[in-house]
Amino acid sequence: MTLTEHPVRLRIDSRISISQPADFILDAGHPVDPSRMFDPDVSPYCFDFDDRKLFCVATPAISGATFFYQAQRQHARSVIKVPFDALPEATASPTLMYSIGRCGSTLLNKAFEAAGVHAVSEPDFYTQAAYRQPADPWLREVLGRAAQLLPYSVVKLRADCCYAPLLIAGAFHAPRVMFVLRDPVDWAASLRRLSQNTVDPDATAAILRALLAALDPLTRHYAVRICYYEDFADLQEGYVNDLLAWMGSGARVSQAQLAEVAGKDAQEGTTYARDAVKNVPEDPAFREAFGLAWSKLRPVELIDRLQLRLI
Repeated sequence: MTLTEHPVRLRIDSRISISQPADFILDAGHPVDPSRMFDPDVSPYCFDFDDRKLFCVATPAISGATFFYQAQRQHARSVIKVPFDALPEATASPTLMYSIGRCGSTLLNKAFEAAGVHAVSEPDFYTQAAYRQPADPWLREVLGRAAQLLPYSVVKLRADCCYAPLLIAGAFHAPRVMFVLRDPVDWAASLRRLSQNTVDPDATAAILRALLAALDPLTRHYAVRICYYEDFADLQEGYVNDLLAWMGSGARVSQAQLAEVAGKDAQEGTTYARDAVKNVPEDPAFREAFGLAWSKLRPVELIDRLQLRLI
């Protein structure tokens, strides 16, 4: 169960691809003490399933990064390869924030950070596991064990994690589960602008249906706290503090602190920032076409069972 550390020689340019071992070209490694995986500059990055190892990266301080996996990729100085058998047992359970994307989950995560909560946005080993999701029960176990090396009390997941909701939640003994939603037409319009007005209304409706499918098994196994962007977009302290209390945190945030968060673009400096779409015009015809497509594809039974505001 030897751990080895390898200097990073080169890294891929992609900012948004799902993390994988091929993201780095590494120099020859050297053995390191198992305690290295717990050092504060080290965090889990991705799995090497073929070699049954977790790739951790050593970086400067990146806590609070808008998208953690992007900061890891950009700033990694070395990779520590940790055999699965060397990972610690899964004991701590975080609050897991699932979402459909383009729904203010990053803003909400920033609000939690303003309260002093140790929250992390989009560590990508969860996403990588969601796309693999084999029948083997070991993946759920190793996911929970890898998460112990990222001791954050709130984990905001990439939307893709909705494709394996129980794999991720089931990696922990007692996770709290949140799910963030948004008005479907406004969500679709936001996705359309992000795509530079290229996504198709029918395909977009199918994506939303697929993401929402995660709510069915999650709500049958966990007491899911469903949040709507429209309810927290203005970041009122009562709403945010109620969420903090629900997740078992003693932290609280003031309206002044939330006003500071609201005054900034939560995704500033990323490919999802407001500046990236400021010159993309609104598309009323797309909104209408999506509304029609959604009326045909929306999961009526799920919406009715959970009384979702997704008509």
